[in-house]
Amino acid sequence: MKTILLSFAVALSLAPIANAVQQPKPDTKRATQPIRVLPIGDSITQGGRADRAEYTYRYPLFYRLKNAKYDIDFIGSLRKGLNADATWSPKDGVAFDPDHEGHYGWKTAAVRDNLTQWMKSYPAAPDIVLIHLGTNDQGEKDHNAAIIKPMRDIIALLRARNPRVVVLIGHLNFNGGAALTIRPLIEELARTIGTTESPVRTVSHFEGWHENPDDESPDTFDWAHPNPQGQQKMADKWFAAMKPHLDRLQKTRAKANL
Repeated sequence: MKTILLSFAVALSLAPIANAVQQPKPDTKRATQPIRVLPIGDSITQGGRADRAEYTYRYPLFYRLKNAKYDIDFIGSLRKGLNADATWSPKDGVAFDPDHEGHYGWKTAAVRDNLTQWMKSYPAAPDIVLIHLGTNDQGEKDHNAAIIKPMRDIIALLRARNPRVVVLIGHLNFNGGAALTIRPLIEELARTIGTTESPVRTVSHFEGWHENPDDESPDTFDWAHPNPQGQQKMADKWFAAMKPHLDRLQKTRAKANL
């Protein structure tokens, strides 16, 4: 009996060791965070009219980023378009990421005035911001006051959340009118406010752009809002501007996770 009890005690004492061996080791590596991309703008960013294929550049851009194997997360306080019943269908079994900060018909100053509140809902600070604003400010007499000053403020708010944020400002999709006077103002803003730590670059969406819907191969439905061809053009230009920053960010995060 003593031998049996001794064997039983030894078995019990070894049980925790056996269990410890059988348990998988916890993964102590930090999960790599996705690159947060914040699209800010007006109707050209929000889209979502149910009566036409107004998906905006966000739709083709998202899938181009995914196909290029970038781990990205679109962020923003909104998930819908102008019409609640507008839809963005999945592609190849991958659901579209609908988060954005596009506000149909809004001016630059209005976006600036609400950004602090919106950012409270974000899962994390943005790493890359795509700004396409000013279309609804073209009729203002003072474009510095209507566009440049509030855009400068927007960038300051973004940097307060992430001092290393990359800001890409899209030029307006017009090749005439007020856009021609706004364009050099945007270039000057980017030149003076950009830093090595937080670069600010412009994206020339107007190049190769056909805003006249009566053209043989138009890029818009109505002079302003991009049709699917225009949406793809914008996505391609955003992608080209984002790529060097995405490569750097993704490489840095992969190293940090080793």
